[in-house]
Amino acid sequence: MTNIKTFHTGMIETNTYLITDEKTKEMAIVDPASYQQSIVDEIEKNGGKLSLILLTHGHYDHIGGVADFKKKFPKAEIYICEKDKICLTDDNYNLSSKMFNRKFPHFSANLIKEGETLRLGETVIKFIETPGHTTGSGCFIFDNIIISGDTLFLESCGRTDFPNSSTKDIIRSLVRLSQIEGEYRVYPGHGPATELSHEKKYNPYMNISYEDIY
Repeated sequence: MTNIKTFHTGMIETNTYLITDEKTKEMAIVDPASYQQSIVDEIEKNGGKLSLILLTHGHYDHIGGVADFKKKFPKAEIYICEKDKICLTDDNYNLSSKMFNRKFPHFSANLIKEGETLRLGETVIKFIETPGHTTGSGCFIFDNIIISGDTLFLESCGRTDFPNSSTKDIIRSLVRLSQIEGEYRVYPGHGPATELSHEKKYNPYMNISYEDIY
C-alpha cells in the first residue's frame, strides 16, 4: 500500500505528488513543476529514499523542477514516455520558451512505454499511454489510484492546442480510461482529485467518440 501527498508547485500550481511505499518508505515524486523545500523536507522526514521521478508528460509546468530534484537526490531515476522525449531538449515542445520566454535546465531520463511497470518498494506502478494533450502523455496506475497528468481532469480534460497535441487522440484516451473496471481515485495534473466512477458519469468527454463531434 502507498501514501500519497499533494503539493502545488510552479507558476500555475501544478499538482505535484509524493508517493510513499508504506512498508519500505521508498518514495516517488510525480510532475515536479518547481523545486520546493516543503517537498524536500517531507522526503527527508521519511528517510530521504527518493527512488523515482515520474513524469506524466513533458510540458514545462510538469518538468521544471526535475533537474534540481535530481541534483538533490542523485540516486532517483527519472522516467518519461519515449514519445515525449523531445520535450526534454526542445523548449518549443515543452512550452517554456513559448509561454514565458524562459528556458529550464535540460536533463536526461529513462524512457518508458505502454504497459511497462516500475517498482517502488513493494508497489508496482503501471504506465499506460494516453496521448492527446501531448504525443507522449500517460497515466501511472497503482493500488486504486490513477495519476492522470493533463489527460483527465474533474469533469474535463487537457488542452489540445499545442504543437504535439491531438483532440482525436485525447478523446480516444479518455474513452479508454472510461473502460477501466473498478473504482479508482484520480489525481490530475491540475485541480481537485476525483473518482473514476464520477468521471464515467459526468465527464462529457468520456462518453463520446471522435466521430461524434467531428
